[in-house]
Amino acid sequence: DLTVSVLYCIIKMRTLTLAACLATATAAVHTAPFVPNEEMFRDWLAEGGETIYNPSSFPEVRLKVAKRIAQMASDTLKDQASMYNLMSWFGRGSGIDATTLAADLERLGESESLDGFVRVSKEVADSHYAALNRKQEEGAPYRPLGKNEYPYWNVIPSIPGAAKAGGNFTFANAACKENTVSTVREGSEYIITFKGDKCDLLHSGDVYLLATVKGVHFMKVSYYSREQTIKWSTANLTQAESYDITTKGVRFLAFPHDEVELVVNILATVNLFLQPEAGKYPDFPDEKVEKANVDFLTKYAQIQPPMVPRGPINESNPTNVDPDLIQTGDFIGVIRLDGLDPMLAWAMGSTTGHTTIAVRDATTNELFVCESTTNSSYWPTNGVQKTPYTTWIKQAEAAGYNAVWAPLDPAQRAKLNVTAMWEFFSTVEGLQYGYHTLLWGWIDTVADNYPCVAPDYKHCLQWGHVEVLFPLVSAVVPAVGELIFNEAWNFRLNTTGLNAPEMYMHAETVLNISSNTIPTIVERDEWMYHTTRYGKPVVGKSMVCCVFVCNMWKHGGLFGDTDFNCGEMTNLDDYDLDIFDKTKMNDGRPDVCKQKDPNNQNCQLCGPYTLNYNHYNSAPIYDHMAEKCPTWTPGVGPNYWGPGKQQGTC
Repeated sequence: DLTVSVLYCIIKMRTLTLAACLATATAAVHTAPFVPNEEMFRDWLAEGGETIYNPSSFPEVRLKVAKRIAQMASDTLKDQASMYNLMSWFGRGSGIDATTLAADLERLGESESLDGFVRVSKEVADSHYAALNRKQEEGAPYRPLGKNEYPYWNVIPSIPGAAKAGGNFTFANAACKENTVSTVREGSEYIITFKGDKCDLLHSGDVYLLATVKGVHFMKVSYYSREQTIKWSTANLTQAESYDITTKGVRFLAFPHDEVELVVNILATVNLFLQPEAGKYPDFPDEKVEKANVDFLTKYAQIQPPMVPRGPINESNPTNVDPDLIQTGDFIGVIRLDGLDPMLAWAMGSTTGHTTIAVRDATTNELFVCESTTNSSYWPTNGVQKTPYTTWIKQAEAAGYNAVWAPLDPAQRAKLNVTAMWEFFSTVEGLQYGYHTLLWGWIDTVADNYPCVAPDYKHCLQWGHVEVLFPLVSAVVPAVGELIFNEAWNFRLNTTGLNAPEMYMHAETVLNISSNTIPTIVERDEWMYHTTRYGKPVVGKSMVCCVFVCNMWKHGGLFGDTDFNCGEMTNLDDYDLDIFDKTKMNDGRPDVCKQKDPNNQNCQLCGPYTLNYNHYNSAPIYDHMAEKCPTWTPGVGPNYWGPGKQQGTC
């Protein structure tokens, strides 16, 4: 391997010159793109011992992909070619003392062969990696993996430009300060020439992903490989794929760190989601995973007050609220510190990742918790469901839920028609969770709803990532593509059966709108999706948790004749409404709640960590609410509570 050979030669200057070492680095020529498909995806999973038995099960796909990525990241960190960089990187940032680092470098210098160099570097890096983990477990407060305090999702690339036939663009990056990309078309190939200048000899290299809606190509650029040529084939493209590369080119996605830090950040991010005993029911979140998720929420979503332990963090710490106090229409918000809920909270601007509603039986007065959720390693039932409260609270405690009860204002509760609520529920009970609409209720704007990475919030998810990522997802897991975006986007364009590239072309050539506006089109409550009910195919509503809660209130008459779509509501949009009982907040809470959580404005039912609602009970109800609300300001940070929310104008 060139990298290991160069490092070996540099350290062994007594026998080989640096010039001789650098002479081995030549301009590279690559053939692209790599075009993934479903079979390749299954093979990739199988290489890690993973198999997806139900491709339509988003929780199964999510868990197994996360496990496979974590395995790959770990293997990459321990790969022989990466060991010297890894050892140096950890040595610079992990608290390894200088004496130990010097001794390790001396061991590397004494290696008598390339194989010996690789073996010793692996041993050294493994010891540093172990030392870093020991430091993390012993110290407080929580410190994430690696030297970066903000590793989570810190892999989102920038998009400095796109290679279009006959064009060129320039940009700066870490390894090479001046980069030029020029492109010509020769027959069925785009010849893309990359030239880096003012390159740092000691930098391990910049990492790029080149992408279209059809395929991808990874490229690494350093001092030793600063001139590269990519021959990108345009053969066998569909009309829509050809339109994409002709009009938008081959996108250059520039990752924000060198390969070692990039892999460490991937591992830290994936570890937010991975439970040691995932798949075993009931599955209480792992203590270290919970701490990592609290660290993530505090730094990225800027949650205030920060979540702190309510007691032993490996216990549910129930408050034992009298169920007779909970009434129809009351809201119960939840966050489980398992990676998914915190990710959704960060993106939406909420402090919860799941929402439920309390409803009493009109005849027996029995209390139920109604919700839209999925069965998993911590929850036994799938889809839209009702659970007796006494059963639900036990399941919530076993699952590690942090759950907070918010009573409706009596005047608002008086508006509710309980019979109408149950009638609506009877039409949707058993429907699959609303994956079709999972992402699109909170994408209201072209650029100001995609989450950004702390601490400077300059690296943000953007439409350019989604535009190329989603067609590739459809290629490798078609069922997930159909579930997450295909049908929802077709509704927005009044089309049927088009795939993502076809929808992009249709939007721009037929409807004369930019493809980046597709997700911003309002989710209509009357849209009916191809889904399942009790596991059997049906056409029906597709509702995530907060959309379901809103629909229960709406069909019960809470909003009167207000003209809006529940499909646009997020967790925050549910509980920031000015509909809750102010007299039951703070000192007005039941004594048991005040004793258990003296500083919470609401009553927390259970959970290892405190949960406080942000912007609670403060937003007006208005026509078309939550349709055009920004939640992020790139380069500034979260903007969950802007003037539009406060004044009822977005």
